[in-house]
Amino acid sequence: MTPPRYRLLVALTALVPVVALAGCGGAQSPNTGSKTAPPLVIHAVDAGSYQENFNPFHLEGVNFGTTGLIHETLEYFNKLKPGESKPWLATEHQWSNDGKTLTFTLRQGVKWTDGKPFTADDVAFTFDTMRKHPSLNRSALDIAGTKVLAPDKVEIDFGETSYAKLFNIAGNTGIVPKHVFEKQDPVTFTNPKPVGTGPYMLSSFSAQLYEMKKNPGYWQPGKPVVPTLRFPAYTANAVQTGLQQGEIDWAGAFVPDIDKIYVQGQPDQNKYFFPPEGLVSLLPNLTNPILAKPEVRQALNLAIDRDKIVKVAERGYTTPPHPSGVVMPGGEAYLPPEHKDAKYTVDIERAKQLLKDSGVQPDKLSFTLLVPSPFTDWVNAAQLIREDLAKIGVKVETRGVAFADWVSKVGKGSFDLSIRATPFGPTPYFSMRSLLLSDLTQPVGTSATGNYQRWKDGESDRLLAEYAATEDEAEQQQAVQKLGKIMVEKLPVLPLFYSPAWAQYRTGKYVGWPSKENPYALASPYVSPDAAIVLLNLKPAGT
Repeated sequence: MTPPRYRLLVALTALVPVVALAGCGGAQSPNTGSKTAPPLVIHAVDAGSYQENFNPFHLEGVNFGTTGLIHETLEYFNKLKPGESKPWLATEHQWSNDGKTLTFTLRQGVKWTDGKPFTADDVAFTFDTMRKHPSLNRSALDIAGTKVLAPDKVEIDFGETSYAKLFNIAGNTGIVPKHVFEKQDPVTFTNPKPVGTGPYMLSSFSAQLYEMKKNPGYWQPGKPVVPTLRFPAYTANAVQTGLQQGEIDWAGAFVPDIDKIYVQGQPDQNKYFFPPEGLVSLLPNLTNPILAKPEVRQALNLAIDRDKIVKVAERGYTTPPHPSGVVMPGGEAYLPPEHKDAKYTVDIERAKQLLKDSGVQPDKLSFTLLVPSPFTDWVNAAQLIREDLAKIGVKVETRGVAFADWVSKVGKGSFDLSIRATPFGPTPYFSMRSLLLSDLTQPVGTSATGNYQRWKDGESDRLLAEYAATEDEAEQQQAVQKLGKIMVEKLPVLPLFYSPAWAQYRTGKYVGWPSKENPYALASPYVSPDAAIVLLNLKPAGT
């Protein structure tokens, strides 16, 4: 297994073996008063080799750091603190026209790394490019047009109310320089010599290693402190060795026995932080008339031992979720008040009684649980679920299939039960929309893009629409709280555990990393623009 799950949908298979690199992290000494700050060696994605692609519009094949380190966003949203955002290239935003017009005031004095000024023309050009080339519009924004109001002010118009898409607009779109991209076809352009506003610049590139150096004209004075970033091409197997031998300073990898392979008796220096980045759930196919019965889902829910799944299948790297599906800690404001202290418990006798009350004949309580074979932890979780449900008379056959086959079958509704992850957004609305919006459902046999269990509920749709129709945070929180109540009481899906965001980092060179005590960003080097936020917060060890 090579998490995170969300990257696997677009990751390229690594075929070329990694080459050993002289001067990697293992050869660097900690910062002990030397005049030159040491580089950081980073593993962000499993890749045997790299393609020279730094185009932030591209979804596949683009190298880590393109968005965040080179091309910055207008704002930053901390997914570990739902509702928290910070100004970045934009200092403020203002909605008008019932959420169909968004005006940004831009930070003054920012320059591109070729010395040209960053202006509203660049922002307008970025969104106009997405409007003209739908394949580059990754968030499916309904962009109607743009208008430059002043060098530091730009207006973006949308064809629909877009309050709920602020993150996609301001927090997930890397701004490009008009004077560079207007001369190219943005669909095919790979941007091999990127010009950005970010804290780093590309300094060298090869298929086995690329490096970035600090931007000396960066708009945040004195930052970044780390002068050089090195990205060797590591395959999934090689990264384990790299961590074990101390070659890698910062990684985002699943390590089976992390204390033995990585920590190695040095917990003060070899640290890791696995906060939740998504929700892993058991999906009941609700087109199945038996699984559509609330009593049956309640019985399954009461029989599953989530603590055991986390301990055995997930090696204790994560935790059972709050039954509402809201990320915790951090999402307290979004919890349904009547269920804020809810926790999962196992109650076999109550589960058996619910099955009796459902009226379903015992011989009909037989299902197939579909899982992707490469995800070995999910395969192990499925076996534990099979054992748990057997205790209440439910027969489960676990079936592992190839990743692509699993994606197809779940998308088309060709399953009884399955396990799937849903990524979190800057607020719980984003994962709940993916899980509950009726518009995402499709007839069995037609691929869906969300709501794979095919939940259809008017109240869920109404609450999602209420959230999307306002920018008032209190009203949005109330809508999510009521959606959380539906998750707890109606069980459209059965949450199992939080999906971890993998991050290993060493404090021998630099300190200031995110932690449980200070979760200012996701610590995973493969998450953008969070990785840039992390690098901007690092300080030399010993200071």
